Amino acid sequence: MIKAPVIYVNGNHDAKYLEKPPAGCIPIDDKIMVYKNIRILGLGGSIDYNKGPFQYSQREMQKRVAKLRFCLWKNKGFDILVTHAPAKGLGDGKDHCHQGFEAFIDLLNKYSPKYFFHGHQHLNYGKGERTMIYNTTTIVNAFKYHIMEM
Repeated sequence: MIKAPVIYVNGNHDAKYLEKPPAGCIPIDDKIMVYKNIRILGLGGSIDYNKGPFQYSQREMQKRVAKLRFCLWKNKGFDILVTHAPAKGLGDGKDHCHQGFEAFIDLLNKYSPKYFFHGHQHLNYGKGERTMIYNTTTIVNAFKYHIMEM
């Protein structure tokens, strides 16, 4: 049995978590969690397409990232980025509701995390790749699940 915390960020279909979050799991939206000296930054949500909870405009996501400046400075960056949506142009879709966030590109460029895990792009629809490399960051579409050896 693996002894590690189960962490999550909210997705565009997780309105039920407002009332009843998943038991035994740790939300990391808008914060950095440090586990065994690994700094994990979480930013949930998708692009706003129907005004639902956990949906944001490009500008709103940029503001969320800006609010983390002190936390990022204090932790000297982060090692892993965990999001619901992909970054703009890196595994996102052409349709509006599956577009990625530009703010994530800025984070990748500034902090060069080792990994970036996202969901939202459902691989069973026949779109997208499971993994890709952006500069020095390995990007993983964690749709359903994905096991990594580190």
